[in-house]
Amino acid sequence: MAGSEGLKRSVLRVLDFIFILRPTVAVGMWVFFFAGAALAARAGGASLSLVLPPRDVLLGFGAMTAVLGGGCLLNQISDVETDRVNEKLFFLPRGMISMRAAWVEVVVVWVLAAVLAAPLSAGFRVALAASLLLNITYSAPPVRAKSHCPWDMVWNGLGFGFVSAAAGWSSVAPLSPAIIPLGLTYTLAVAGVTASTTVLDVEGDRALGLRTTAAVLGGSGASALTLVLVAAAGLMGAVLRDPLGFLGPVLSLPLLIRAHVTRDRAHRIAANQFMVAAFAVVAAMRAPYLLLLLALVYFGSRGYYRARFGFSYPGAGTP
Repeated sequence: MAGSEGLKRSVLRVLDFIFILRPTVAVGMWVFFFAGAALAARAGGASLSLVLPPRDVLLGFGAMTAVLGGGCLLNQISDVETDRVNEKLFFLPRGMISMRAAWVEVVVVWVLAAVLAAPLSAGFRVALAASLLLNITYSAPPVRAKSHCPWDMVWNGLGFGFVSAAAGWSSVAPLSPAIIPLGLTYTLAVAGVTASTTVLDVEGDRALGLRTTAAVLGGSGASALTLVLVAAAGLMGAVLRDPLGFLGPVLSLPLLIRAHVTRDRAHRIAANQFMVAAFAVVAAMRAPYLLLLLALVYFGSRGYYRARFGFSYPGAGTP
């Protein structure tokens, strides 16, 4: 028994260093990365393999995931006191992982991203560098975009929506002006859900003097802005005849409207999580392996958070 308990603790300890990189957050980036890759393939008269993407797409996927993972960890390092107040992202506030170990992990994953990107095109490396810059300036001073409305929405929208799609595109073909209107559509959608997520942290953010979207506009104002941005993204998606840009927002709006009307925290969490899932399912029409990745992250996270913290996430819990 003692041996099995020791093994369980060791496994959970290793998983701590994986889940501190927030794989559930990475799902949003994966959606737009593979969407961009699929659009580039279609523009060239081809399509992505339904079984396994090409080598360059896999390398780009790994590099972008590593950059975002490091960005999520940098965000937690910068916001350890905020997270303690809001009772979320327990790894650093509870001392489960030391600040020194967290900094080492940031360096390791960003070096890994550079290694993976080395064989890829100059266009992809530009997109990766833009992603790295957005991740750093989102959390770190003096910019610290996450603490200032509207830059918290703009940075997330550009990073997850525009830059991720451009990175996916450039892992298949040279960048084209066609990515601009599509990237802006995705930027609006991500900016909308970013505004929605700030509603959940409004009290803690205000207590610490952070001027996030909800802290500035109030929970109701940020919620209303979410509806406007997501609806605008859906309209642009319809005009561009882009299934992801249209269906993702249309499927998400009912739950976002419910959260706006009820102002219920559980409804807000469900709406935010459903929007990511809706985009993933639509994107999986052209990249089916996204469903496998989504299932791996979902069930892996549920098992890990249940074993580690005693609640289920994604779900009612908010790590």
